[in-house]
Amino acid sequence: MIVQNPPTLPLTTAELDHIYELPFSRRAHPSYQKPVPALEPVQFSVVSHRGCFGGCSFCALTHHQGRIIQSRSIESIVREVTRMVAMPEFKGIVQDVGGPTANMYAMECGRWEKAGACPDKSCTPACKTLKTNHRRLTELLEKVSEVPGVKKVFVSSGIRYDLVLADDPGSNYLLQLCDRHVSGHLKVAPEHASPKVTAAMNKPDGAVFDRFHDIFEALQQGKRKRQYLVPYFMSGHPGCTIGDMVELAEYIRDRQLYTEQVQDFTPTPMSVSTCMYYTGMNPFTLEPVYVPKGREKKIQRALMQYREPGNRNLVLEGLRMAGRSDLIGSGKKCLVAGDGHGDWVPFRSFVRRK
Repeated sequence: MIVQNPPTLPLTTAELDHIYELPFSRRAHPSYQKPVPALEPVQFSVVSHRGCFGGCSFCALTHHQGRIIQSRSIESIVREVTRMVAMPEFKGIVQDVGGPTANMYAMECGRWEKAGACPDKSCTPACKTLKTNHRRLTELLEKVSEVPGVKKVFVSSGIRYDLVLADDPGSNYLLQLCDRHVSGHLKVAPEHASPKVTAAMNKPDGAVFDRFHDIFEALQQGKRKRQYLVPYFMSGHPGCTIGDMVELAEYIRDRQLYTEQVQDFTPTPMSVSTCMYYTGMNPFTLEPVYVPKGREKKIQRALMQYREPGNRNLVLEGLRMAGRSDLIGSGKKCLVAGDGHGDWVPFRSFVRRK
């Protein structure tokens, strides 16, 4: 028997303001005798909105909060921050102003109020009825920064880089973000580099992330303190082969990206990716989808973090499985050193250096 409850209706701005302005203590429950480490990075964070229209195949957030963006008013958020400033623990840093996707604040579609989200379409920047302007978000960040007692306002939630590229250049969102609201690392989630895999994930093509990455790097010129992108990548997603993971490892190498934030695909209830994982088929086309399982999942995960010494044996195994022994050795393009089992090593590695 399956029991399906109807989804909750989207909350209005007034309703969201009422909920988030309730007198929460922002402290651990009195029953805890020791400090709660998980509280520290979020104690002085602010939720600006709910919902996400990204539609990533592996994400169940749409089922929790819906695709329709429900935003709080700027005035409500300013009042909340003003109350935070009065707390003795507050040191002047607003740790985050965001939601499931930080830069979806105040974005809206003309159909949402009367017809809801389109049942047969995904919300993308290409849709003409979706307003992807960041002007209200930049205004929000400015107003919060002006609250007396606030020294810095950071955006620690991840952002959608394709929305940044689709924005009206006049909003200057990314420039403002890098100048004032990035503490050192900006979180983004390209997830993969293979077009075949990003298509299965319903993520933007890797070329979109490349354009964003280039713009971000250009904004670093002349900065006294450099900022870095923290890209989220995923291994083991349905449709992803060992060869695709080698392609991702080479991409990470060539783009000189830092890969601490990584995830091995885990099936979650009600997601499209879980349907692919279980059936071995794309539910929209009914075409077969390759599903990595067992030891291969460990190998795929290791290839993402090929620099880690503990992953060396798994990386070697994966490269041999993919027929890419050319990436084993001491050459500039090699991912891992050989282990003496007869893999090809570039000739220049034998040349004696002075």
